[in-house]
Amino acid sequence: MDLVPLHLTLEPIAAIEAVIPENLRHLNLALVDIGAGTSDIAITRNGSVVSYGMSPVAGDEITEAISEVFLTGFKEAEQIKRELDRDGVITYKDILGSDNTAAATEVAAVIETPLERLSSDVAQTIINLNGGEPPRAVFCVGGGSRLPGLSEKLAGCLGI
Repeated sequence: MDLVPLHLTLEPIAAIEAVIPENLRHLNLALVDIGAGTSDIAITRNGSVVSYGMSPVAGDEITEAISEVFLTGFKEAEQIKRELDRDGVITYKDILGSDNTAAATEVAAVIETPLERLSSDVAQTIINLNGGEPPRAVFCVGGGSRLPGLSEKLAGCLGI
């Protein structure tokens, strides 16, 4: 028996279906799925998704900043990024195979500029998709949404 798709939808719309209950979609809300290469965005209002789009800034830019400063491969930088929310000391291997440590606060300082760029770009895309104004609330999902400080920066850029 072959599988036959009944319908297709875009990722940000599928994410809204999974995250924002139908009875809340009458509110002007945004959902941002921060992935590796893009941040996908969908906006709800009056009971349905009214617009969607994407920002080309996402988690890979954060990983690349970590990789450059701490001289690691991409995979190792991804691991460092995942450990940021634990605070304390992060242990990693550089490209020469040497064991190193860095305080989570040191890594957070390294990603400050790309995190601000991510927040700013996503906020501007949300505002553009929402007719020039910020939504009432934003839901962040995806791996990049776990970045410490992202929610606060995004809220600051949106003025919410």
